[in-house]
Amino acid sequence: MPRATGPAGIMSASVRLIATILGFTALRLSLAVLVGLSVDESYAAVMGRHLSLSYFDHPPMTFWWAGLASRLAGTESALVVRLPFILAFAATTWLMDRLGALLFGPEAGLHAAFLLNVSLFFSVAAGGWALPDGPLLLFSVAAVYCLARAAFGATPGTGWWIGFGALAGLALLSKYHAVFLLAGAALFLVTSPRQARQLRRPGPWLALLVAALVFTPVVAWNAGHGWASFRFQGGRAVPLTESGGTPFLDSLGGQAVWILPWIWLPLLAVLVSALRSGPRDGRRWLLACLGVFPIVGFTLLTALGVRGLPHWEAPGYFILLPLLGAAVAGDGRRRGWTGTWLGGSAAGFLAVVVVLAAHARTGWLRSASPALFARGDPTDDLLDWTPVARQIGEWGYPTPDVLVASGRWDDAAKLAWATGPSVDVTCVGEDARGFAFARPPATALGRDVLLAVRRRSGPEPLVAYASYFDGLRALGSVALERGGREQVTVSVYLGRRLRATLPALQQRR
Repeated sequence: MPRATGPAGIMSASVRLIATILGFTALRLSLAVLVGLSVDESYAAVMGRHLSLSYFDHPPMTFWWAGLASRLAGTESALVVRLPFILAFAATTWLMDRLGALLFGPEAGLHAAFLLNVSLFFSVAAGGWALPDGPLLLFSVAAVYCLARAAFGATPGTGWWIGFGALAGLALLSKYHAVFLLAGAALFLVTSPRQARQLRRPGPWLALLVAALVFTPVVAWNAGHGWASFRFQGGRAVPLTESGGTPFLDSLGGQAVWILPWIWLPLLAVLVSALRSGPRDGRRWLLACLGVFPIVGFTLLTALGVRGLPHWEAPGYFILLPLLGAAVAGDGRRRGWTGTWLGGSAAGFLAVVVVLAAHARTGWLRSASPALFARGDPTDDLLDWTPVARQIGEWGYPTPDVLVASGRWDDAAKLAWATGPSVDVTCVGEDARGFAFARPPATALGRDVLLAVRRRSGPEPLVAYASYFDGLRALGSVALERGGREQVTVSVYLGRRLRATLPALQQRR
């Protein structure tokens, strides 16, 4: 692989890396101000108000980061909630450069860091939003760097293995996907003749022990809560029976869109190439072993009818970026073509971001092409519910004798973030997620409830929920607008004496 040598080459590489980090960090900071919090981010901020060893949906790292940032800043503004994740992604970019340089040379590292920042899911969602993927990627790339040092370094030593275990444990505290780091490392060791001898040394076993020790808060929380988080996540990977769409094709399409097609296809190509080369090319084989489990495993689940989420495979693609960086750096015969592709990838990424950010602010795409949103507009989840909180206040609520709530965890998250930590908002529906642990559902029974419901296609809530209260009446509705047009309607009801947990309302298709 070509390597930059001498002070001039080192300075050039450093300047390019710094420019990449600063430029894309500035972009993510701008988006943090311009685009509202998603449902999951609002939920992270609200759950972060309650410190816990772990949480229902995910391990604790995301909630800890969001909660700590809000406490230190004294505000839960979108920028503050997202700031730890934006800064973490700057560190992730630097570590990606270091990993690529360690394995394949400085140019490969630079290309890997650049491609990381022009991939839609990594750069915008994982890199700029308060989601578990941000800390997962940070600790994953740091862990793989230690693993690469342990496998290929001049002085591997037990210390690198302990570092791998500790960082893999932190990745596990971020998202359960990190188990694939351990599985991929095990596959690499047992299939590589030169590395298999490490299994006769304490390093790998110490790494496994340290990772397990770091992960103990999650195990302890689950043991005390009926293994709720493990059961919830395990229950998501089961075949679904409803009609509509093809999970396997939907998954492939979603992966292509999230990664961006012009990066997704080359990543698949370098994965196939590394798998074909096998263990004889140890550095490529290491990344292939780490990446193959989430990519192939989750994609095959969709072939069995599991309607997964397209970003579940993303950690596998993430760890393949140094492979793609090496392919670009080593393609000296077609330097002009690769330069055009890199420039086009950046331009395409920026164009997609501008279009989506403008739509999130104004909703213009819905007016320009309504057919695109026949099944709903996912950016509606970014709308701010502050007008709902304001209207509730004008109606004279909350009051000490009335509980503010919603019938769905996602609506409760949006409302709770909008009202702020001074108002105790909960979920009184069957699917309460973390709200059920912050406030046990039984404590809401017998209470008067101010119920906020985002209107969706399906039964009228006033009719569907009436039998669950001694009395239920409508207070009014609040329109959430963007671009001067109503996008979402939130209806508010006052219920007297809640009798039972509210069921999920079935939407019409």
